[in-house]
Amino acid sequence: MSEIVNPPIDKPSEPPNQGDETNASLTAPASVPEAARTPLEAGESAETASETFPPSPAIAPLPPGSRRAQRAQRSRQPPLDKPEKGGRKRNYTLITVVSTLRSMIMVFAVAVIVGTIFTSFTSNESLSAAARNNLAIAQVTEERRQIEPTSLPTPAWFNRIGIVPGHSGIATYGITAGHPDPGATCPDGFTELQVTTAVASKVVAALRGRGYTVDVFDEWDLKLDHPEPYQGAAFLSLHADSCGDFNDGFKHSGFKLSNPTLRATVRDQDLRFMDCLRDHYGTATGLPYAEYSVTENMTNYHSFHQIAQRTPAGIIELGFLHDDRDVLQNHADKLAQGIVNGLLCFLDPKSLATNTPLPTASRPASTTPAATALR
Repeated sequence: MSEIVNPPIDKPSEPPNQGDETNASLTAPASVPEAARTPLEAGESAETASETFPPSPAIAPLPPGSRRAQRAQRSRQPPLDKPEKGGRKRNYTLITVVSTLRSMIMVFAVAVIVGTIFTSFTSNESLSAAARNNLAIAQVTEERRQIEPTSLPTPAWFNRIGIVPGHSGIATYGITAGHPDPGATCPDGFTELQVTTAVASKVVAALRGRGYTVDVFDEWDLKLDHPEPYQGAAFLSLHADSCGDFNDGFKHSGFKLSNPTLRATVRDQDLRFMDCLRDHYGTATGLPYAEYSVTENMTNYHSFHQIAQRTPAGIIELGFLHDDRDVLQNHADKLAQGIVNGLLCFLDPKSLATNTPLPTASRPASTTPAATALR
Protein backbone atom coordinates (compact mmCIF):
# COMPACT_ATOMS: atom_id res chain seq x y z
CA MET A 1 0.00 0.00 0.00
CA SER A 2 1.23 3.43 -0.70
CA GLU A 3 1.91 5.72 2.25
CA ILE A 4 -0.56 8.37 2.85
CA VAL A 5 1.12 11.76 3.37
CA ASN A 6 -0.88 14.26 5.23
CA PRO A 7 -0.69 17.70 3.76
CA PRO A 8 0.81 20.39 6.01
CA ILE A 9 -1.68 22.28 8.04
CA ASP A 10 -1.27 26.02 7.86
CA LYS A 11 -1.30 27.56 11.34
CA PRO A 12 -3.11 30.79 11.69
CA SER A 13 -0.81 33.72 11.84
CA GLU A 14 -0.55 35.32 15.29
CA PRO A 15 -0.64 39.07 15.63
CA PRO A 16 2.65 40.59 16.53
CA ASN A 17 3.15 41.01 20.28
CA GLN A 18 4.26 44.36 21.59
CA GLY A 19 6.54 42.62 24.08
CA ASP A 20 8.52 41.09 21.23
CA GLU A 21 10.07 44.41 20.29
CA THR A 22 13.05 43.53 22.39
CA ASN A 23 13.48 40.18 20.67
CA ALA A 24 13.05 41.84 17.29
CA SER A 25 15.73 44.32 18.14
CA LEU A 26 18.02 41.50 19.17
CA THR A 27 17.40 39.53 15.91
CA ALA A 28 17.36 42.52 13.58
CA PRO A 29 20.41 42.84 11.44
CA ALA A 30 22.86 45.41 12.55
CA SER A 31 23.06 48.57 10.52
CA VAL A 32 25.95 48.79 8.14
CA PRO A 33 28.30 51.72 8.68
CA GLU A 34 28.45 54.39 6.04
CA ALA A 35 32.04 53.56 5.14
CA ALA A 36 31.21 49.88 4.62
CA ARG A 37 28.29 50.47 2.25
CA THR A 38 28.72 49.82 -1.50
CA PRO A 39 28.70 52.67 -3.96
CA LEU A 40 25.35 51.54 -5.16
CA GLU A 41 24.00 51.54 -1.66
CA ALA A 42 25.65 54.85 -0.95
CA GLY A 43 24.20 56.34 -4.14
CA GLU A 44 20.65 55.45 -3.34
CA SER A 45 18.33 58.28 -3.77
CA ALA A 46 16.76 60.05 -0.89
CA GLU A 47 13.42 58.96 -2.21
CA THR A 48 14.33 55.28 -1.97
CA ALA A 49 15.79 55.84 1.53
CA SER A 50 12.70 57.60 2.64
CA GLU A 51 10.61 54.76 1.37
CA THR A 52 12.78 52.21 3.08
CA PHE A 53 13.22 54.07 6.45
CA PRO A 54 10.30 56.30 7.29
CA PRO A 55 11.09 59.31 9.55
CA SER A 56 10.64 58.87 13.32
CA PRO A 57 7.90 60.84 14.93
CA ALA A 58 8.95 64.01 16.85
CA ILE A 59 9.25 63.64 20.69
CA ALA A 60 6.96 65.96 22.53
CA PRO A 61 8.72 68.11 25.24
CA LEU A 62 8.06 67.20 28.89
CA PRO A 63 5.69 69.52 30.71
CA PRO A 64 7.63 71.70 33.18
CA GLY A 65 7.18 70.80 36.84
CA SER A 66 6.26 67.22 36.17
CA ARG A 67 7.97 64.36 37.99
CA ARG A 68 9.55 63.09 34.77
CA ALA A 69 11.01 66.56 34.08
CA GLN A 70 12.42 66.72 37.63
CA ARG A 71 13.97 63.25 37.33
CA ALA A 72 15.52 64.20 33.99
CA GLN A 73 16.95 67.39 35.46
CA ARG A 74 18.44 65.52 38.43
CA SER A 75 19.99 62.99 36.08
CA ARG A 76 21.77 65.77 34.18
CA GLN A 77 23.34 67.24 37.41
CA PRO A 78 26.94 66.11 38.25
CA PRO A 79 27.24 63.80 41.25
CA LEU A 80 28.19 65.46 44.57
CA ASP A 81 31.51 64.62 46.17
CA LYS A 82 31.06 62.47 49.25
CA PRO A 83 32.95 63.62 52.41
CA GLU A 84 35.91 61.60 53.49
CA LYS A 85 35.39 59.11 56.28
CA GLY A 86 38.32 60.52 58.30
CA GLY A 87 36.83 64.03 58.44
CA ARG A 88 33.50 62.62 59.56
CA LYS A 89 35.26 60.75 62.40
CA ARG A 90 37.10 63.89 63.49
CA ASN A 91 33.82 65.79 63.64
CA TYR A 92 32.27 63.05 65.74
CA THR A 93 35.30 63.09 68.15
CA LEU A 94 35.12 66.86 68.63
CA ILE A 95 31.40 66.71 69.32
CA THR A 96 31.95 63.94 71.87
CA VAL A 97 34.67 65.89 73.73
CA VAL A 98 32.60 69.08 73.84
CA SER A 99 29.55 67.19 75.09
CA THR A 100 31.61 65.48 77.82
CA LEU A 101 33.08 68.76 79.04
CA ARG A 102 29.71 70.42 79.09
CA SER A 103 28.27 67.51 81.10
CA MET A 104 31.13 67.69 83.63
CA ILE A 105 30.66 71.44 84.07
CA MET A 106 26.96 71.00 84.64
CA VAL A 107 27.54 68.22 87.19
CA PHE A 108 30.13 70.33 89.08
CA ALA A 109 27.84 73.37 89.15
CA VAL A 110 24.94 71.32 90.44
CA ALA A 111 27.17 69.72 93.11
CA VAL A 112 28.34 73.15 94.33
CA ILE A 113 24.80 74.48 94.52
CA VAL A 114 23.51 71.40 96.33
CA GLY A 115 26.47 71.41 98.75
CA THR A 116 25.96 75.08 99.55
CA ILE A 117 22.27 74.55 100.23
CA PHE A 118 23.02 71.49 102.35
CA THR A 119 25.62 73.24 104.52
CA SER A 120 23.42 76.31 104.93
CA PHE A 121 20.64 74.28 106.53
CA THR A 122 22.89 71.93 108.53
CA SER A 123 23.23 72.63 112.26
CA ASN A 124 26.53 72.33 114.12
CA GLU A 125 25.06 69.61 116.35
CA SER A 126 25.12 67.18 113.43
CA LEU A 127 28.91 67.52 113.15
CA SER A 128 31.45 65.55 115.13
CA ALA A 129 33.24 67.03 118.11
CA ALA A 130 36.52 67.29 116.19
CA ALA A 131 34.82 69.04 113.28
CA ARG A 132 33.11 71.54 115.61
CA ASN A 133 36.45 72.23 117.32
CA ASN A 134 38.20 72.92 114.00
CA LEU A 135 35.31 75.11 112.89
CA ALA A 136 35.53 77.12 116.11
CA ILE A 137 39.26 77.66 115.59
CA ALA A 138 38.63 78.90 112.07
CA GLN A 139 35.91 81.29 113.27
CA VAL A 140 38.13 82.70 116.03
CA THR A 141 41.00 83.11 113.58
CA GLU A 142 38.77 85.02 111.18
CA GLU A 143 37.58 87.28 114.00
CA ARG A 144 41.16 88.05 115.01
CA ARG A 145 42.03 88.98 111.44
CA GLN A 146 39.36 91.66 111.56
CA ILE A 147 40.81 93.26 114.71
CA GLU A 148 42.70 96.49 114.13
CA PRO A 149 46.44 96.17 114.90
CA THR A 150 47.70 97.98 118.00
CA SER A 151 50.81 100.11 118.31
CA LEU A 152 52.53 97.52 120.54
CA PRO A 153 53.64 94.11 119.29
CA THR A 154 51.11 91.35 119.92
CA PRO A 155 52.48 88.97 122.59
CA ALA A 156 53.62 85.72 120.98
CA TRP A 157 56.38 83.23 121.46
CA PHE A 158 58.66 85.01 118.98
CA ASN A 159 58.79 88.11 121.23
CA ARG A 160 58.36 86.28 124.53
CA ILE A 161 61.29 86.18 126.94
CA GLY A 162 61.63 84.05 130.06
CA ILE A 163 63.61 85.41 133.04
CA VAL A 164 64.51 83.50 136.19
CA PRO A 165 65.84 85.46 139.23
CA GLY A 166 68.17 82.84 140.68
CA HIS A 167 67.08 81.18 143.95
CA SER A 168 63.68 82.85 144.00
CA GLY A 169 60.70 80.95 145.36
CA ILE A 170 60.62 77.81 147.47
CA ALA A 171 63.35 75.27 146.87
CA THR A 172 62.25 71.77 145.87
CA TYR A 173 65.71 70.25 145.77
CA GLY A 174 68.78 70.12 147.99
CA ILE A 175 69.25 70.85 151.66
CA THR A 176 66.85 73.80 151.52
CA ALA A 177 63.97 71.82 149.94
CA GLY A 178 60.63 73.15 151.18
CA HIS A 179 62.15 76.44 152.31
CA PRO A 180 63.32 79.69 150.69
CA ASP A 181 66.84 79.43 149.28
CA PRO A 182 68.82 82.69 149.35
CA GLY A 183 71.73 81.21 147.40
CA ALA A 184 75.31 82.28 148.17
CA THR A 185 75.50 84.36 151.34
CA CYS A 186 78.17 86.69 152.67
CA PRO A 187 79.10 86.76 156.39
CA ASP A 188 77.23 90.04 156.84
CA GLY A 189 74.03 88.63 155.30
CA PHE A 190 74.37 89.99 151.75
CA THR A 191 72.84 87.28 149.55
CA GLU A 192 72.80 86.15 145.95
CA LEU A 193 68.98 86.38 145.94
CA GLN A 194 69.17 90.13 146.67
CA VAL A 195 71.34 90.68 143.61
CA THR A 196 69.32 88.52 141.19
CA THR A 197 65.91 89.94 142.18
CA ALA A 198 67.14 93.57 141.96
CA VAL A 199 68.68 93.07 138.51
CA ALA A 200 65.77 90.96 137.21
CA SER A 201 63.18 93.59 138.14
CA LYS A 202 65.04 96.24 136.10
CA VAL A 203 65.52 93.90 133.14
CA VAL A 204 61.83 92.98 133.08
CA ALA A 205 60.73 96.62 133.22
CA ALA A 206 63.07 97.64 130.41
CA LEU A 207 62.02 94.79 128.09
CA ARG A 208 58.31 95.29 128.71
CA GLY A 209 58.79 98.97 127.96
CA ARG A 210 60.01 97.93 124.50
CA GLY A 211 56.92 95.84 123.87
CA TYR A 212 58.23 92.39 124.76
CA THR A 213 56.23 89.87 126.74
CA VAL A 214 58.37 88.84 129.70
CA ASP A 215 57.57 85.82 131.85
CA VAL A 216 59.18 85.69 135.30
CA PHE A 217 59.70 82.24 136.85
CA ASP A 218 60.92 81.04 140.22
CA GLU A 219 64.01 78.87 140.43
CA TRP A 220 62.02 75.64 140.67
CA ASP A 221 58.88 76.85 138.95
CA LEU A 222 56.58 74.04 137.80
CA LYS A 223 55.13 76.28 135.07
CA LEU A 224 58.34 75.84 133.07
CA ASP A 225 57.20 72.44 131.82
CA HIS A 226 53.51 72.31 132.76
CA PRO A 227 51.27 71.91 130.87
CA GLU A 228 54.00 71.90 128.20
CA PRO A 229 57.66 72.98 127.99
CA TYR A 230 58.13 76.72 127.89
CA GLN A 231 58.74 78.14 124.43
CA GLY A 232 60.01 81.64 123.79
CA ALA A 233 62.42 83.74 121.81
CA ALA A 234 64.97 83.54 124.66
CA PHE A 235 65.33 82.17 128.17
CA LEU A 236 67.86 83.46 130.73
CA SER A 237 68.55 82.63 134.36
CA LEU A 238 70.39 85.17 136.56
CA HIS A 239 72.80 84.08 139.31
CA ALA A 240 75.82 85.39 141.25
CA ASP A 241 78.94 83.58 142.41
CA SER A 242 80.15 82.84 145.92
CA CYS A 243 81.22 85.29 148.61
CA GLY A 244 84.18 83.28 149.85
CA ASP A 245 87.75 84.51 150.27
CA PHE A 246 89.85 81.74 148.76
CA ASN A 247 93.24 83.08 149.96
CA ASP A 248 94.96 81.61 146.91
CA GLY A 249 96.65 84.81 145.79
CA PHE A 250 94.23 85.35 142.86
CA LYS A 251 91.47 87.88 142.46
CA HIS A 252 88.22 86.05 141.85
CA SER A 253 86.29 88.58 139.80
CA GLY A 254 84.19 88.64 136.65
CA PHE A 255 81.11 87.11 135.11
CA LYS A 256 80.60 83.83 133.29
CA LEU A 257 78.09 82.34 130.88
CA SER A 258 76.89 78.96 129.70
CA ASN A 259 74.31 77.54 127.35
CA PRO A 260 72.78 74.03 127.12
CA THR A 261 75.86 72.19 125.89
CA LEU A 262 74.11 68.81 125.85
CA ARG A 263 71.65 69.70 123.07
CA ALA A 264 72.16 70.50 119.41
CA THR A 265 68.69 71.58 118.22
CA VAL A 266 69.41 75.34 118.12
CA ARG A 267 73.14 75.24 118.73
CA ASP A 268 73.92 78.20 116.47
CA GLN A 269 71.33 80.40 118.20
CA ASP A 270 72.57 79.41 121.67
CA LEU A 271 76.13 80.39 120.74
CA ARG A 272 75.06 83.71 119.21
CA PHE A 273 72.97 84.49 122.30
CA MET A 274 75.96 83.88 124.56
CA ASP A 275 78.25 85.99 122.39
CA CYS A 276 75.81 88.92 122.53
CA LEU A 277 75.57 88.71 126.32
CA ARG A 278 79.34 88.43 126.75
CA ASP A 279 80.10 91.50 124.65
CA HIS A 280 77.38 93.82 125.94
CA TYR A 281 77.41 92.79 129.61
CA GLY A 282 81.18 93.17 129.82
CA THR A 283 80.99 96.59 128.12
CA ALA A 284 78.23 97.87 130.45
CA THR A 285 79.72 96.62 133.75
CA GLY A 286 83.46 96.67 133.08
CA LEU A 287 83.76 93.15 134.53
CA PRO A 288 86.04 90.58 132.87
CA TYR A 289 84.80 87.33 131.42
CA ALA A 290 85.85 84.58 133.89
CA GLU A 291 85.59 81.57 131.65
CA TYR A 292 87.99 79.58 133.81
CA SER A 293 85.34 78.90 136.47
CA VAL A 294 82.38 77.63 134.38
CA THR A 295 80.97 74.62 136.24
CA GLU A 296 78.80 71.62 135.38
CA ASN A 297 76.00 73.17 137.42
CA MET A 298 75.87 75.82 134.68
CA THR A 299 76.32 73.66 131.55
CA ASN A 300 73.77 71.12 132.86
CA TYR A 301 71.45 73.66 134.54
CA HIS A 302 68.20 71.99 135.63
CA SER A 303 65.89 74.49 133.86
CA PHE A 304 67.49 73.63 130.51
CA HIS A 305 65.69 70.28 130.76
CA GLN A 306 62.29 71.88 131.40
CA ILE A 307 62.00 74.32 128.50
CA ALA A 308 61.29 73.54 124.86
CA GLN A 309 64.31 72.24 122.99
CA ARG A 310 64.02 74.98 120.35
CA THR A 311 64.12 77.88 122.84
CA PRO A 312 67.52 79.62 122.88
CA ALA A 313 68.68 79.61 126.50
CA GLY A 314 71.52 80.58 128.80
CA ILE A 315 72.62 81.14 132.38
CA ILE A 316 74.77 84.05 133.59
CA GLU A 317 76.76 84.47 136.81
CA LEU A 318 76.64 88.26 137.27
CA GLY A 319 79.86 88.41 139.32
CA PHE A 320 81.49 87.31 142.56
CA LEU A 321 79.79 88.50 145.73
CA HIS A 322 83.13 89.04 147.49
CA ASP A 323 85.41 90.73 144.94
CA ASP A 324 82.69 92.33 142.80
CA ARG A 325 80.39 93.38 145.64
CA ASP A 326 80.43 97.10 144.85
CA VAL A 327 79.05 96.75 141.33
CA LEU A 328 76.67 93.98 142.34
CA GLN A 329 75.22 95.83 145.30
CA ASN A 330 75.33 99.48 144.17
CA HIS A 331 75.07 99.42 140.35
CA ALA A 332 72.25 97.05 139.53
CA ASP A 333 71.21 99.40 136.72
CA LYS A 334 74.50 98.77 134.87
CA LEU A 335 74.09 95.03 135.22
CA ALA A 336 70.50 95.23 133.95
CA GLN A 337 71.50 97.45 131.01
CA GLY A 338 74.19 94.98 129.95
CA ILE A 339 71.67 92.11 129.98
CA VAL A 340 69.02 94.09 128.09
CA ASN A 341 71.54 95.10 125.42
CA GLY A 342 72.65 91.49 125.08
CA LEU A 343 69.07 90.33 124.58
CA LEU A 344 68.38 93.07 122.04
CA CYS A 345 71.59 92.20 120.22
CA PHE A 346 70.26 88.66 119.86
CA LEU A 347 66.58 89.42 119.16
CA ASP A 348 66.59 92.79 117.38
CA PRO A 349 70.07 94.11 116.55
CA LYS A 350 68.66 97.15 114.69
CA SER A 351 67.12 98.50 117.89
CA LEU A 352 70.55 99.04 119.48
CA ALA A 353 71.86 102.60 119.09
CA THR A 354 75.46 101.51 119.26
CA ASN A 355 78.38 101.04 116.92
CA THR A 356 79.50 97.91 118.67
CA PRO A 357 80.05 95.21 116.04
CA LEU A 358 77.71 92.26 116.26
CA PRO A 359 79.39 89.13 117.60
CA THR A 360 79.72 85.96 115.59
CA ALA A 361 79.08 82.48 116.90
CA SER A 362 82.03 80.86 118.62
CA ARG A 363 82.79 77.69 120.50
CA PRO A 364 81.67 77.66 124.15
CA ALA A 365 84.36 77.79 126.79
CA SER A 366 85.63 74.42 127.88
CA THR A 367 84.65 73.47 131.38
CA THR A 368 87.31 73.18 134.04
CA PRO A 369 87.15 71.79 137.56
CA ALA A 370 85.03 74.10 139.62
CA ALA A 371 86.97 76.73 141.50
CA THR A 372 83.74 77.66 143.22
CA ALA A 373 80.31 76.14 143.51
CA LEU A 374 77.21 77.65 141.99
CA ARG A 375 75.42 77.65 145.31
